[in-house]
Amino acid sequence: YPFDFVIGSIHLIHGQDPYYRGFFEGRSDEEAYHEAFQVTIENLKKIDSFDSLGHLDYVVRYGAHQAEEYSYRKYAEEIDEILKHLISHGLGFPNPHPDVIRRYKELGGEIVTIGADAHRPEHVAFDYEQAGEILAGCGFSYYAEFKGRKPVFRRIVP
Repeated sequence: YPFDFVIGSIHLIHGQDPYYRGFFEGRSDEEAYHEAFQVTIENLKKIDSFDSLGHLDYVVRYGAHQAEEYSYRKYAEEIDEILKHLISHGLGFPNPHPDVIRRYKELGGEIVTIGADAHRPEHVAFDYEQAGEILAGCGFSYYAEFKGRKPVFRRIVP
């Protein structure tokens, strides 16, 4: 089908969804986060038929301590490998913490998309007014929209 944009979203870690508490049983948040990033790397090496990676830090949403156990620096080795893979394949940017967005830019990443991951109508375009500020603060002047699976760059308006 001639889609304009395809997101590669990773929700399952070895067949388990972190949304369900059972995923975290018997492991710390840190162990779960490392495992999720490793599985992301494995998946990226197998499949590249998408335009942007979604949910890089999906697992963090459901950890017992969430952001308290998560930072770019703590998982830099895995995150850098993911970002370098995306950049080398001309793929779009994952949607994580601003520190990761900055690192993506530092590594040479240029394709960044904006999305709300809305699961309810009231969440469509949620906080979009902040997206430009975040991206500009991370060094981006443009974001990408896709048409026919090709990026079309739009200037970020302050």
